[in-house]
Amino acid sequence: MIRKLIKVSLLFSVAFYAKNSFSQDTLNLNKAEAETVFLKNNLVLLAENLSISKAEARIIQAKVWPNPTFTIDQINLWRPTNPTAEPIPPIFGNYNNQQVGISIEQLILTAGKRKKLIALEKVGRDQSKHYFEEVLRGLKIEFRTLLNELSYYQSQNEIYQSQLESINQLVTSYKNQVESGFLNKGEYIRLKAVSLDLVNHLNEIESSLNEVELDLKNLMNLPSTSQFTLAENRDESTQLNQLINLEFSSLVDTAYTHRPEFHISKLRQEYTQKHLAVERAEKVPNLTLIGSYDRGGSIYTDFIGFGVALDIPVFNRNKGNIRIAELNIEEAKFNQDLVSSVIEKEVSSALFNYRKSLNLNQQIEEGYENELDETITSYTANFKNLNIDLIQYLDFFDAYLENKNIILQATLELKNRAEELNYAVGKDIIK
Repeated sequence: MIRKLIKVSLLFSVAFYAKNSFSQDTLNLNKAEAETVFLKNNLVLLAENLSISKAEARIIQAKVWPNPTFTIDQINLWRPTNPTAEPIPPIFGNYNNQQVGISIEQLILTAGKRKKLIALEKVGRDQSKHYFEEVLRGLKIEFRTLLNELSYYQSQNEIYQSQLESINQLVTSYKNQVESGFLNKGEYIRLKAVSLDLVNHLNEIESSLNEVELDLKNLMNLPSTSQFTLAENRDESTQLNQLINLEFSSLVDTAYTHRPEFHISKLRQEYTQKHLAVERAEKVPNLTLIGSYDRGGSIYTDFIGFGVALDIPVFNRNKGNIRIAELNIEEAKFNQDLVSSVIEKEVSSALFNYRKSLNLNQQIEEGYENELDETITSYTANFKNLNIDLIQYLDFFDAYLENKNIILQATLELKNRAEELNYAVGKDIIK
């Protein structure tokens, strides 16, 4: 039933967000649309969200009173044989001459144990919410990094496909001229080798692309038969080239506000404090109120009595559990100090890496990639017209592919470093 609901939700999501989809099994989504599908359908998030509901249920359970205990005993199924015994009136009808005892007991929690348990479970619920946020945070950076890799491999695939098509046209032309006896076979073989090398690179790219798509489909809970492509956002590069002058102290303050594990460490301290209060309250004995009815077992035919029972704290004063709770408080304090230190170091490292990657991208002049594309087109035309020789053409061809790969890798690195900085800060400061 759950899987059916997930599939129905996915179909509605896909229908709404896949504006440019070109077949039923192929999705063409931009990053924002893909992340929406991911957030709605990721099974890990759906499962983790149940932990919050379980924490709410524990609060409900902590609020209820203990059930009373009802006891019937001392039942005598036979009439007494002593002729001197005083007859006992029937309980009802002719059902008489029997002994029976009835009691009811109600446990009363003392020292505010019930309120303390409720307060403890409420902290546990808040922890569950932040644990969910931490799981979501980890899955989001994994998902976004995969989207960046998908974009990288898609762009790389387009480049190699385009150049393979161009080289294959030259191979076909050279093959015809070799067969006609106008050219020697050496240049044809050299071009054919370049073509095969491009095919080999394309196979590697498509293999990597397939692996990334598989991971994305698992995170988005898409059917195995579906195909997923990423629509490029042309304004993304402009959005990434920002925030070079971010202040470290400001980022750390933002991280303290938004990092779930920092809130978890604070809640852990609160939890241990409340747990200590519960353990100290356990020193105080609980009361048991007793009401009893005894028929035929005392000097009275029908006896009704009341009483109170409680443990006498002679041997067990809960000292061990109290000491454990006190040590947990100290441990929670050390843990919060550690979390704070780790956050500062992660923010510092992420900021440094982002700035370094941004500086590298700024070394690539605006319009340089377009110049490369225009130049390779010009070189190909000049080569066809025999204005340049094969060596000159292939030298620039190799330089073109190398430069295109450098640009793609630099862009991928910047995107990933931006996501790492967002992850370290706990907030999307770079969209």
